[in-house]
Amino acid sequence: MQRLGEILRELAKKNLFMKDLYVSTLSREHFEDVIGKPFNEHCKVVKFEDGIIYIECDDQLFVTELNFFREKIRGKLNDRLGIYAIKKVVIRKKRRAINGL
Repeated sequence: MQRLGEILRELAKKNLFMKDLYVSTLSREHFEDVIGKPFNEHCKVVKFEDGIIYIECDDQLFVTELNFFREKIRGKLNDRLGIYAIKKVVIRKKRRAINGL
Protein backbone atom coordinates (compact mmCIF):
# COMPACT_ATOMS: atom_id res chain seq x y z
CA MET A 1 0.00 0.00 0.00
CA GLN A 2 1.35 3.44 -0.99
CA ARG A 3 1.65 6.29 1.47
CA LEU A 4 -0.24 9.51 0.77
CA GLY A 5 3.01 11.42 0.26
CA GLU A 6 4.10 8.97 -2.44
CA ILE A 7 0.76 9.24 -4.22
CA LEU A 8 0.90 13.04 -4.16
CA ARG A 9 4.47 12.98 -5.48
CA GLU A 10 3.41 10.78 -8.40
CA LEU A 11 0.46 13.07 -9.16
CA ALA A 12 2.79 16.09 -9.01
CA LYS A 13 5.00 14.54 -11.69
CA LYS A 14 2.04 14.25 -14.07
CA ASN A 15 -0.11 17.31 -13.36
CA LEU A 16 1.07 20.95 -13.21
CA PHE A 17 -1.66 22.05 -10.78
CA MET A 18 -0.86 19.16 -8.43
CA LYS A 19 2.84 19.95 -8.73
CA ASP A 20 2.28 23.56 -7.63
CA LEU A 21 0.04 22.45 -4.77
CA TYR A 22 2.47 19.72 -3.69
CA VAL A 23 5.51 22.01 -3.76
CA SER A 24 3.73 24.89 -2.01
CA THR A 25 2.49 22.68 0.79
CA LEU A 26 5.57 20.57 1.39
CA SER A 27 8.09 23.39 1.01
CA ARG A 28 6.33 25.25 3.83
CA GLU A 29 6.33 22.09 5.97
CA HIS A 30 10.03 21.37 5.43
CA PHE A 31 11.25 24.97 5.48
CA GLU A 32 12.21 25.03 9.16
CA ASP A 33 14.14 21.76 8.80
CA VAL A 34 16.07 23.21 5.87
CA ILE A 35 16.94 26.68 7.23
CA GLY A 36 16.77 26.18 11.00
CA LYS A 37 14.55 27.56 13.71
CA PRO A 38 16.16 31.03 14.12
CA PHE A 39 15.65 31.83 10.44
CA ASN A 40 12.22 30.25 10.36
CA GLU A 41 11.01 32.75 12.97
CA HIS A 42 11.81 35.61 10.58
CA CYS A 43 11.40 34.10 7.10
CA LYS A 44 8.48 32.34 5.40
CA VAL A 45 7.78 30.65 2.07
CA VAL A 46 5.09 32.88 0.55
CA LYS A 47 4.65 31.55 -2.98
CA PHE A 48 5.68 28.96 -5.54
CA GLU A 49 5.14 29.84 -9.19
CA ASP A 50 6.75 28.70 -12.46
CA GLY A 51 9.52 26.81 -10.67
CA ILE A 52 10.41 29.78 -8.47
CA ILE A 53 9.95 29.67 -4.71
CA TYR A 54 9.56 33.06 -3.02
CA ILE A 55 10.77 33.57 0.56
CA GLU A 56 10.09 36.74 2.52
CA CYS A 57 12.01 37.82 5.62
CA ASP A 58 11.06 40.53 8.08
CA ASP A 59 14.58 41.98 8.21
CA GLN A 60 17.19 42.72 5.53
CA LEU A 61 19.83 40.98 7.66
CA PHE A 62 18.07 37.63 7.17
CA VAL A 63 17.62 38.30 3.45
CA THR A 64 21.35 38.93 3.06
CA GLU A 65 22.29 35.86 5.09
CA LEU A 66 19.91 33.50 3.28
CA ASN A 67 21.03 34.75 -0.14
CA PHE A 68 24.41 33.14 0.53
CA PHE A 69 22.63 29.78 0.86
CA ARG A 70 20.08 30.04 -1.98
CA GLU A 71 21.41 27.07 -3.93
CA LYS A 72 21.74 24.94 -0.83
CA ILE A 73 18.13 25.77 0.16
CA ARG A 74 16.93 24.90 -3.36
CA GLY A 75 18.78 21.59 -3.32
CA LYS A 76 17.58 20.56 0.12
CA LEU A 77 13.95 21.44 -0.62
CA ASN A 78 14.07 19.52 -3.92
CA ASP A 79 15.58 16.53 -2.08
CA ARG A 80 12.78 16.62 0.50
CA LEU A 81 10.13 16.94 -2.21
CA GLY A 82 11.54 13.99 -4.11
CA ILE A 83 11.16 15.82 -7.43
CA TYR A 84 13.14 18.55 -9.17
CA ALA A 85 10.50 21.27 -8.97
CA ILE A 86 12.29 24.30 -7.57
CA LYS A 87 14.50 25.89 -10.20
CA LYS A 88 15.16 29.18 -8.45
CA VAL A 89 14.91 30.68 -4.96
CA VAL A 90 14.04 34.37 -4.56
CA ILE A 91 14.57 35.86 -1.13
CA ARG A 92 13.27 39.35 -0.39
CA LYS A 93 12.35 41.63 2.47
CA LYS A 94 8.71 41.64 3.45
CA ARG A 95 7.01 44.87 2.48
CA ARG A 96 5.21 46.81 5.14
CA ALA A 97 1.72 48.13 4.58
CA ILE A 98 1.53 51.90 4.86
CA ASN A 99 -1.65 53.15 6.51
CA GLY A 100 -3.48 49.95 5.69
CA LEU A 101 -2.58 50.08 1.97
